[in-house]
This record gives sequence, C-alpha cells and structure tokens, in this order.
Amino acid sequence: MFLQVLFVALALTVAGCSQKQEQKTDDKNIVKIWHWMTDRQSAFDKLADQYFNETGVKVIFETYAPTDVYKNKITAAASGQLLPDIFNPLSDKRELASYIKAGFIADLTDEMNSGWKDIFFEKSLEQNRFTEGNEWDVKPGYYGVPLDVSSLMIYYNKDLFTQAGLDPNNPPKTWAEFIEAGKKLRAANIQPFVSGFGEAWLIGAFAASYQWELFGKEGILDTIDGKVAYNDPRWVRIFGLLNEMKENKMFASGMVTMVNKDAERTFATGRAGMTFNGSWGVNVYKSMNPNLNYGVMAPPQLPDAKYPLLIFGGDGSAMFVNAMSPNKDKAIAFLKWLTQRPQQSFLSAETLNIPSNKESAQDLPDVLKTFSESIANTFENLPKLESWQVVNYININLQSVMIGEKTPKQAADEVQAEKIRQEKAKK
Repeated sequence: MFLQVLFVALALTVAGCSQKQEQKTDDKNIVKIWHWMTDRQSAFDKLADQYFNETGVKVIFETYAPTDVYKNKITAAASGQLLPDIFNPLSDKRELASYIKAGFIADLTDEMNSGWKDIFFEKSLEQNRFTEGNEWDVKPGYYGVPLDVSSLMIYYNKDLFTQAGLDPNNPPKTWAEFIEAGKKLRAANIQPFVSGFGEAWLIGAFAASYQWELFGKEGILDTIDGKVAYNDPRWVRIFGLLNEMKENKMFASGMVTMVNKDAERTFATGRAGMTFNGSWGVNVYKSMNPNLNYGVMAPPQLPDAKYPLLIFGGDGSAMFVNAMSPNKDKAIAFLKWLTQRPQQSFLSAETLNIPSNKESAQDLPDVLKTFSESIANTFENLPKLESWQVVNYININLQSVMIGEKTPKQAADEVQAEKIRQEKAKK
C-alpha cells in the first residue's frame, strides 16, 4: 500500500508542476549529491577536491544516515521538487520505475551507448536497466550509474576450521559437506553458522540461490505467473534446507532475530565458524578485527539440482541523475569521471568495495578478487518480480522453519495461500 501511495504521489507531483525543479543555489558550477554511505564520505570529499582542481566544478557530497532517514528525505524532496543533482531513491525496481515515470530520473541510454557502458561489469548495469516489455512500462534504457558491485557468499574462519578438524584450504562445496562441517564445528563447541537472518531480505537471498538451482529462470518466471505453485515439492525442499540446518544445530543462538551488524560482530570476534554475508564484509571485518583469518566460498550446491547455483549480487551502490536539474550535464560529466579506472581504484582501496569498473577489479586484493569473479554467477535480472506481499511471506516462513514453528510443508502451503490471495486481489 505504501508503494502504491508513493507512486501516485510522485505522479501527481509532476503532473501538477511543469516547471523545472528550482535549485537553492544559482551557481551552475555546483553539483550536489545526496548519499547514505557514511564510510565513504572522506574518500568522496578527496575526489571532489580533485575534480574541482581539474575542472573548476564544485561537487558537494551530503550524507544522510541511516538508510531509512536517507530514504525518507528522498521521498520528501521528490514531493517538494527539491531533489539534488544526483541521488539514489534506494528502492526496488517497482519503486524506481515510479520515479522514472514521474520524471525525476534521467534516461542515460545515449550516454551509455556512446561507450560509457563498456567500462562496467555487465551485471552492475543491468540492475538499473529496463528492457523492452518490462511490466512497469518504463521506456527501455539505462537509468543508473553503478559505483560498485557486490555479491553474497559464505565466509569461513580458517582458524576455527582447523580447531574443529576441518581443512581450512578445502571448504565445503556440497550441501552434505556443509552439514558435516557444521556438525564438526558444533562438536568442537563452536557455533557453526551465523547471519543476519532477522533481516528478511538476507534469509531470502540465501534461499533464492536454491530456487535458481532447482527451478532455473523459466521455472521462477512460471512461479511468478502462477503456473508453478509455491507448495511444489521443490519449494518444500528449499524450506527443508533451513529445517535440516536447524536439526543439525547449525544456527547461532538468537539468529532468527539477529540483524546483520550483530552477525558480523559475532563472526569477526571468532564466535561462529561460517557466515553468509556480502562482499562489503571485507571492509567490516577489517574494522572489527584486522587479524581475522578467513576465506570465502560459494553457497554449497545440491548434488541433484538441474540448474547451476547462482548467488545474490551483481548490484551495489548506484547514482541517478535528476532529470529536472539545470546542472544535469555537469552531473553526468562528473559521474563519467568518477567511474573511470583511477577514481574507481582509489575508491576501492579506500573502502574495500568491488568497483563497478571492471578494469579496476584487476587492482583488488585476493579476497575481493574472489568476490569480483563471482559476479558472473549472480542472479539474472528478471523482466518481472513477485509481489512484495508474497516475497514477505516466503521470508517470514523461512524464519518460522528455522525455529521449528512450522514444517517445510506447512510453510510452503502458507506461501501458496498468500499467492492465491494476491492473485484474487488483482482481479
């Protein structure tokens, strides 16, 4: 309901006001950027100083955090036509489509097709690209400029693996090996696995790898279209994976309500052997425990799965140009400069994130290189999405299975019932 209200509000705002957005300053050599990335402010400021010295254009990075504060500021600014030159609505593709159709986000297709797009990881561009026939009826094209990319994998503590009698240079590759490693860690009085599964999106991302492995792209689209039910045996099996982890005492204490920052702290301080987290964890763990001895591995594969196992990722932080800004051309010029290899390599070295510029990835340390190489195996960008209500039911029921409140079959049946309710509501 919130998204529907936002879509309508954004559309009405633009429809009732045809004039261009007014800037608070008349200085055409100032480009304002709003962002939420507190860990990057210092690096951004250094790059802004460099750009001013090279071009005479002053770039101002303004930080608003945490992300919910930032997102609310963007929504309010859109309603009042007070958005900066460059911003990110921090939204899913449905909501992003509403900003584009309301006229708040510039179409960068011509600029990207002039050679700009060639410098990026393809997956990072696809996250904010709309293709022909998309369900939101957005004009096909490129709308976002990726600053970095990310992927989610499993980190493991090499020292704890050694302590439990596991080979730190040969982490689990199959689901059976993963469960067996968990048993050995638990036998050594080490919590086997931790992650911020209290954040619904994170447990959903973990399960989604197995949806891709069991269903493939066409099966996922058929499920969204209602041709495959959510209580299909393959979905029962996905819920069953969480149940198997529960039965083998894999989960760290309190994990079902744990936010990711607490999970990161648990892993960084050596209180869990494995964790599911994003590539940003490299920077987080360095700040929490510079001496942490860890490796990374892909989520374990199911031996009888029909399709390749893919992982969550390919996206990252991105920036969008305000289509109404009188400084639009200067904003685009700055983002072109910011995404070139020297600036991307500097940002990556300062913040330990994977740069969106694929040439800059050659300058990464080994662990981040592993993450960057995994970008090719991230989920494909789909032309349609499941309703947020159904996605929410999936994630909630995954959590319920984790703590034994529901069986895998009960969880799958509940998701299917919600799917039917949502389909009826559309009619």
